[in-house]
Amino acid sequence: MKRIHILVLLLAIVGVSGCIDSGKGNINQLIPEINEHIKNGDSYFNESAMAANDFKLDDALSKCELAASEYNSARNLASEALGYARNDGDPVIINYIELLVSELEAKINATSQLKSAIEMFRLNQTEEGNSNIELANSYMKSAKELEGERQEIVRKNPDRFQ
Repeated sequence: MKRIHILVLLLAIVGVSGCIDSGKGNINQLIPEINEHIKNGDSYFNESAMAANDFKLDDALSKCELAASEYNSARNLASEALGYARNDGDPVIINYIELLVSELEAKINATSQLKSAIEMFRLNQTEEGNSNIELANSYMKSAKELEGERQEIVRKNPDRFQ
């Protein structure tokens, strides 16, 4: 009888321990998916901007919406990763992921401005559209600066990003 209780207890412990992942493990699982969404979003954004420059506005709008979807997916996953990082309490990882979330918000804002520009171009309101393009470029510049800050964190803390 004691053997059965011990066996059941061991199985329960092993079962529960297999279900508990560390925050770092969860973050490591999310990062490749986040990066894929960012890569896709960047590609769609660039395709949208080129189509807008060529006044292929239907294609530009379609690619812009795809970019927004990819960036939003990345932000949602990055926000989830930020929760895991905060639970783990490593300030370097927290800072890195906070910068990642901010970078994604800047890309989302850039995409929104690009969409507004496309809509203005459709209405032949070129001046307003160009203003939106300038704002989109400004947001993308901010996103690039935030990406640079993230890269600097990795460079200074290689042991945390293996």
